[in-house]
Amino acid sequence: MEIFYGKCGIGRIKLKLEPIGKCSRCRKNNAIIEIRYAKQKLCQSCFNDFFINRIKRVVEEFKMFNKNERIAVAVSGGKDSVALLHALKMAFKDQNIFAFYINLGIKYYSDHLEKKVIKLCEDLKVPLEIYNLKEKEGYTIDDFLITKYKDKMCSVCGTIKRNIFTLLSVKVNANALATGHNLDDTVSTMMSLFLSGDLEGIRKLKPVLKPLLNGYPRKIKPLITTPEIEDLYYVSLNELPVQECSCPHGEITTIKQIKNWVDELEKTQPDIKFRLLSIFRKKIIPLYEKNLSEELEDIKACSICSMPSNSEICSKCKRVLELKEYKQKLEDLKIEIDYKELQEMLKENNVIVIDVRSSDEMNELKIENSINIPSEEIEKHLKNLLKFKKTHKIVLYCNSGRKSYALTIRLRNIGFKAYNLKDGILALNFSDYENLLSSSWSNGL
Repeated sequence: MEIFYGKCGIGRIKLKLEPIGKCSRCRKNNAIIEIRYAKQKLCQSCFNDFFINRIKRVVEEFKMFNKNERIAVAVSGGKDSVALLHALKMAFKDQNIFAFYINLGIKYYSDHLEKKVIKLCEDLKVPLEIYNLKEKEGYTIDDFLITKYKDKMCSVCGTIKRNIFTLLSVKVNANALATGHNLDDTVSTMMSLFLSGDLEGIRKLKPVLKPLLNGYPRKIKPLITTPEIEDLYYVSLNELPVQECSCPHGEITTIKQIKNWVDELEKTQPDIKFRLLSIFRKKIIPLYEKNLSEELEDIKACSICSMPSNSEICSKCKRVLELKEYKQKLEDLKIEIDYKELQEMLKENNVIVIDVRSSDEMNELKIENSINIPSEEIEKHLKNLLKFKKTHKIVLYCNSGRKSYALTIRLRNIGFKAYNLKDGILALNFSDYENLLSSSWSNGL
């Protein structure tokens, strides 16, 4: 069995699951997954039981909720939150569980994930509330590309999502808000905060975080002892609807670098992530809390959204206010062009057109003189492209526009004058396509 987990514009993770002997638990079926830290080899059925029972134990150990409480689950459409919602429903069949999804307005991404979440909740018969950021608040995450946060999109997105998920939980009187933070997320974030000396930040990563103000839900992390790879196994083996591509705003952060480092350690020390989590949870956090100053931050309600804040205006509302100041610059951000705009652009001699489709996606329909660089090979050609960073415009296209859009964002973030062909080449009618072919241009490479 092969498992693919997509990363648009970056490539795909490929996992091959083959029989590796008899299952350590049932002793009947062929095992396909090895849990090295537990010294077990499991079949699909036993792995599912292992996965679900661990979540149940974590919930019970940390007293995350009781059977009479209302539990909200923040669902993004990614493997972690999808696995969380499904496993919680399997483990606590009679629990009052409902889901929230925030449509962030990220082009070629958010609408796609929304469909996945709707399908998941329908299958599980879990109530779902969708919060459309553009409709509710008049902006999207994409809009922040024109602000000073263009290189910190993950931070902005996280701040906004935490705020909205919490407010939605208050709205429905949820007792707890569950998020899909897994073992890898928690350990790498803890290590990053520790290296920066942010001990207060580490304290906020506990399995259960009490609300800062009355009336707000506690934050819980049922996946805190679940390795990331096992979330991928779970959603794949159970054929759950899940995202096939990564967010176009994804960044190579310090946390991700630390995660890669810990992954390397794990090859020789299978239990390293669990050991690190235990050290932080049982020794470092209690030591910090024991010596915590009696003068804690003065927490108050944000004057705009009423969320808990250590200042008059919370971080989310500050960023939204800053965004409004930049609204006049939105036209300068023009990322997508249609075929007429491309035709005009090609009259200039400083345009490079790149077809980012893979060889198996290629067909006779392509723009003449365009350069084929498959999306997963962009990094290899980046050094060559950098020569044209200040002198040329880069136009990218694929079949639908989604894959090329993600790459356009990446090139924009490192300073290229990059544009995406809106909706891809397959959206062009025949006359549009003929007009493009008739354009005379030179790509400069």
